[in-house]
Amino acid sequence: MSYHFIYDLTRLPGEFFKNITEMVSKQKLHEKQENVSENIVRESRVDKILGIRLEDAISVVEDLVDIQIKNLVYEEGFKKARKKVLLVSHCCRKYMDSRCKAEFNPEFSSYFCNHCLPDCLANRATVLGEEKGYKVFILPGGSCIHKILGNTNCDAVLGIACPDEIKLGIEFVESKGLPIKGILLTKNGCANTEFNLDSLKEALV
Repeated sequence: MSYHFIYDLTRLPGEFFKNITEMVSKQKLHEKQENVSENIVRESRVDKILGIRLEDAISVVEDLVDIQIKNLVYEEGFKKARKKVLLVSHCCRKYMDSRCKAEFNPEFSSYFCNHCLPDCLANRATVLGEEKGYKVFILPGGSCIHKILGNTNCDAVLGIACPDEIKLGIEFVESKGLPIKGILLTKNGCANTEFNLDSLKEALV
């Protein structure tokens, strides 16, 4: 879903995300979905910590759980893949103007990082991905996935984006019969967004 509010998950304790992962795995929610998001929100006081409405906090946690379920479903297929791509949302760039030296390639409707700023998250994601043999694309929008997969020989996809973009991406990649993993932005918005680098390192198998 497209959020009408801004969240900053970095306010939540680190163990919160670990607990969600363990809960999804132990309860096998990828085999049988259970309505647990509201309980998680209430028990962890997510709405109070993030300063958002209860129903908005539930939406965020529901998406976290849904994405983690998909990650578990495709875990084995993703590990076996040999030609993987990493898709990074362009809003992770430090600058969204001419100070960013990423080059736009119309063949893929995507940017390619030129490593101009060491503290730029898009740059750091690109470096980590390329070190693991991934081809890295910086996407202006989720619709670019169609062009990337159409012009790239890959057998798995790892994406970093906001919940609605990840869920749309999962739907499309699944339709192509490919395994996919998603990493949710910890801070959303259209600029200066953030994601957890440790989560990316763990996902880059």
